[in-house]
Amino acid sequence: MAKMDIEVVVGCYEELLLGFRIVQVGENFQLEPSFTDHSHSGCIKHIAVSNKGFLASGGTDETIQLFHLGRRTQLGSLVHHSGSLTCLQFFNSSHLFSASEDGTFCIWSRATWECLKTFRGHKGPVRWLSLHPSGKLVLTVGQDKTLRTWNVITGKSAYITNIKRAADFVCWSPSGSHYAVVFTNKVDVYKLEDSVVVYGGDGGVVFFHDITKDKEIQQVDTEVNRIRGISIIRAEETEDNKFYTFTASSDGFIKMFSVILEGDEVKVKLLTKHNADFRLTCMTAARIPARGSPKGSKVVKSEVTVKTEDELDDDRLSDENTDEVSEECGSKSSKKTVKAEIKLKKNMKNKPVKRCGTKPIQKKKGKKIKVEDT
Repeated sequence: MAKMDIEVVVGCYEELLLGFRIVQVGENFQLEPSFTDHSHSGCIKHIAVSNKGFLASGGTDETIQLFHLGRRTQLGSLVHHSGSLTCLQFFNSSHLFSASEDGTFCIWSRATWECLKTFRGHKGPVRWLSLHPSGKLVLTVGQDKTLRTWNVITGKSAYITNIKRAADFVCWSPSGSHYAVVFTNKVDVYKLEDSVVVYGGDGGVVFFHDITKDKEIQQVDTEVNRIRGISIIRAEETEDNKFYTFTASSDGFIKMFSVILEGDEVKVKLLTKHNADFRLTCMTAARIPARGSPKGSKVVKSEVTVKTEDELDDDRLSDENTDEVSEECGSKSSKKTVKAEIKLKKNMKNKPVKRCGTKPIQKKKGKKIKVEDT
């Protein structure tokens, strides 16, 4: 049995972060629980990881929680936004970008965790942001039905596009040659070059679409209700056509697939799956570097062994009504938290894990720098 350097982290409505290590046994793969965290006091809406193992998570409690995956340590929390966090993205390991329902997005220094700039312009919540691979441009979409292009260097909005409806996501390609704007029932792709788009949603089907030929080349039924997150990483650093694709679904399943691109053909194989038994909302997957604690960081950690309690509640939580789910997302009832903890104890039966904590150990207020609005 060999542990790979790949870690999958998912967030859920029940305010928890769940970590899993990929373990290879011969030709088979397994998802092994690696850590849990309950620092958030609201449902988790997005998580991001840097290439050096720094993890950031944000949700309806308006805070960004910070961790170091290699050391299983909690670094603290960032308090700056006055609305739910909607999107997080690292640029290398030097900066963190955050978007919020307060209509702003911010740039944070990873070295000091200081807020360097606050960008304003959207007339309503910022739904998503995507940073160009060069680190000089940011695309944002908002509830105000606009797509905005921002110059990170000058701190100004460079271009505004009215897109007639509110988009859910925007995403640059890894090469920066094109970008995609995602709506409820369609995907618009701009500046095309040779590439394949992977997407999924209600119904649990993952689609592979060749955007240069405008045709679907593969679809995979993941046999879940709704896909809430997709993460793709290269299987080997030296191979351009082999990938691992991870999916997280609203009914609690995490699945790992191998994907091989061969011309117009896509070969997909299910490698492993795990039922987290929580309503998952987001996910990320990354290769974690060798363990090493960031210098100068205050950390608190504890080893715990979680055991099963008698007469556990086995009722699964449903995700049938999205309106009710949205209301629950902002709820902080103790009853829900207790129920989540009971399920967690059952799922982690007799498994030693590292729990980063149940409360933020420090709060870092970002320094505000005035930026000219357009």
